Amino acid sequence: MLHATWRSLWAHKVRLVLSALSIVLGVAFVAGSLLFTNLLSSSFDQLVKGALADVNVSAEGVGIEGFDQTTGLQQVLMSRDDVAAIADVDGVAQVEGMVSSSQIFPLDKDGNLLSFPGAPGVGMNWIQAPAAGGQVGARVVDGRPPETADELMMDPATVTRGGYVLGDTVEVSTPRSGLKSYTLVGTGTYGAGATAGASYLFFTLDEAQEIVQDGAEGFYAAWVVTEPGADPATVADAVEAGLPEGFIAETGDDLAAEIEEQLDVGLGFVNTFLLVFAGIALLVATLLILNTFSILVAQRSRELALLRAIGATRRQVRVAVLSEALAIGLVGATLGLGVGYGLAWGILVAMRSFGIDLGTAVPTVTWQAVVASYAIGIVITLVAAALPARKASRVRPVEAMAAAAQSGPERIGGLPMVGVAMIEIGVAALVCAVWLDVPEPLWWAGVGAVLLLVGMVLAAVVVGTPLIAAFGAAYRALFGEVGRLARLNAVRQPRRTAATAATLMIGLALVATVAILAASTTTSIRERLTADQRGDFTLSPVAYQPFDATVIDEVRAVDGVTDVYEFYRGITRIGDEPVQLSGASADGLTRASSLELIAGSLSGDGGAPPAVISREVADDHDLTLGQLFDLPTPTGGTVRLLVTGIHDGGPGLQLGDVIVDLDTYPQLGDASLVQRLVVFTADDADQAAVRDGLEAAADDLPTVVVADVEEFIDARISQFSQLFSILYALLALAIIISVLGIVNTLGLSVMERTREVGLLRAVGMTRAQLRRMVTLESVMVATLGAVLGVVLGVVFGSVLVSLLRDDGIDILVIPWLQLAGFVLVAGLFGVLAAVGPARRAARLNVLESIATE
Repeated sequence: MLHATWRSLWAHKVRLVLSALSIVLGVAFVAGSLLFTNLLSSSFDQLVKGALADVNVSAEGVGIEGFDQTTGLQQVLMSRDDVAAIADVDGVAQVEGMVSSSQIFPLDKDGNLLSFPGAPGVGMNWIQAPAAGGQVGARVVDGRPPETADELMMDPATVTRGGYVLGDTVEVSTPRSGLKSYTLVGTGTYGAGATAGASYLFFTLDEAQEIVQDGAEGFYAAWVVTEPGADPATVADAVEAGLPEGFIAETGDDLAAEIEEQLDVGLGFVNTFLLVFAGIALLVATLLILNTFSILVAQRSRELALLRAIGATRRQVRVAVLSEALAIGLVGATLGLGVGYGLAWGILVAMRSFGIDLGTAVPTVTWQAVVASYAIGIVITLVAAALPARKASRVRPVEAMAAAAQSGPERIGGLPMVGVAMIEIGVAALVCAVWLDVPEPLWWAGVGAVLLLVGMVLAAVVVGTPLIAAFGAAYRALFGEVGRLARLNAVRQPRRTAATAATLMIGLALVATVAILAASTTTSIRERLTADQRGDFTLSPVAYQPFDATVIDEVRAVDGVTDVYEFYRGITRIGDEPVQLSGASADGLTRASSLELIAGSLSGDGGAPPAVISREVADDHDLTLGQLFDLPTPTGGTVRLLVTGIHDGGPGLQLGDVIVDLDTYPQLGDASLVQRLVVFTADDADQAAVRDGLEAAADDLPTVVVADVEEFIDARISQFSQLFSILYALLALAIIISVLGIVNTLGLSVMERTREVGLLRAVGMTRAQLRRMVTLESVMVATLGAVLGVVLGVVFGSVLVSLLRDDGIDILVIPWLQLAGFVLVAGLFGVLAAVGPARRAARLNVLESIATE
């Protein structure tokens, strides 16, 4: 029996490839996501460990520049004597003072900022010392380090991205000194060279102090190398004992573990995100394989019956079919793992072409990826083939005496009724989630959506009957007997038609859901921003980093400007909990922001500086109006504040958990850098002239963008559009598998109906009519899946928007034209999917086809 199975497999190599293709795509997505996240993890591991010393000294709560999240916190500096004292500690081999900022960005030759959204521009003084554990720290790749104030060294990825070579003049945007020009004398990096999109710029110590600290002497951190054999933890304790107030010493291992834990959270989200879509792809692939094996068993019913007639047991027949499934699973998993590996490499090459250097990290085939690929490929294939295998084992020997394999109408069975019951339960769960006060409504909606989707898959044969009847009437009116035959072919095997349509239905249900969510999100945000946006112009950073506050006076001096409101951002602590800090004026909060004040305001005469706190901070720390609380200053002191207001956030500029006035903020944060300016102009001002004046004022700050209200709103909306574009791209995988499913089903169906096709040709059907019949059948299946998918998508999208109403998505928008376009495109896919099977059917030899049994 095994010999017969392998002979059958080898004799139908095309069938084997078509069957394995769906598994290849699903497994490739799983393997690719696992390999890619492992690649990112390795790259970040190189980046982190190469940029940390054995012992790292920094201000408490600040961390090492480039890994911190404390932009806006006022820097406290160590003196040269403090650094020298560290060198005298037992176990210290070398100590270097550090001056650094994550707000220094190079420009390309066209004057555009060389940065990726969210990635820092790290500028620092050049130091040459080994990293933690003796690893390579900062190193020269080409050229030499800077020796004079007008020289610069950059990381190779940024140099390549900017199109520079050694000796070129590079313009650099600095947070306090505006634009400055430097001669590129070398390229350098940390460790293996991973930058993950950040740019690294190295200066002389004096120049770094000039552009980062306004020329102030001192260091914000120290890089400490321990002697061979010394325990870094012991050295760190000894170093910390002699540090000035507000500074701490941490080992490289402890700091790396803390940073990597934060990175793992983000990478875990990426992995989960990708695996969700891999699961969708594999669900579609499972339906496709189930369909494929059902057709294969039907095709081989005479062959299997003959095997039973010559003595094969039911168990042997069942094992034969499952062995074929096992072979397909092994082939699909192996190819899928290879394709996933290639996919990870493709992403890496694409990232490098965009200038995102991941160092020496390359995709590596891990045992987790191998196990996951083969487990998924084999298990899913065997599960999908279990039902057809069971059916095959029940073929009676007497059927071998039949003149031809059975290909007549099949019974629907009771499974669709189970699907109808699941649909009813799913709808009930969605109703409870939307209209009843149930706990965790999103969970209710999720369970209801899964039940409804699975129910529709099982009951598609029943639910889609009216649509197929409508197609049949239209086909007969437009195409005569050819259209009638196409409809009969579709309804003769209703479960097969439903399963094929269900693969497309799943993909389009999710695409339609995303389309509704995207339209509703963008419309809701646009409406709220339009209603809540303040001012005529805004000045905001493109790299999310604050900019030089000295521009405020220049903006106020522009003709036509009546009022300018500045907003500062930093970080502080209430107890041991870090909270976001904002600085603003009382008028700025009311006129230039859409902050939703629950009570009070940013003003008061209670003898202490006023503060507006968020409702979450008030609840977490038991603070109410009129209460006093303390915030720490960077120098180790405290500022006592009076709660004069409580806010609930707002749709515009996201202000902090604690908002203080402009007189208090400099005591708690860095007031030399501002986060955003809101500009009001006179009613009769020439807006174009005012804009030109604002752009001239910010001319030396390439990180700053001048925008009017509409441009600001469009920029915010575009961020969401990019996210939804990624979702569409990932869902396209499920659509591709669905289309391949239609191609596969039609191709195998044509092979199954070879004798029937020959008879049709013998009684006068032309090749063109035969191609049309197969194409019409394909279009019917594709459109059935598309319509059911869009209907489900409208339900899912409407429910999701309803449940997200409190999160700001309060306007339901159903893009009917876009959804209609999805159905039309699905029909076009049906036409394209039928090209190959239709051509094969038309080319069959009439006499040979009639002789086929």
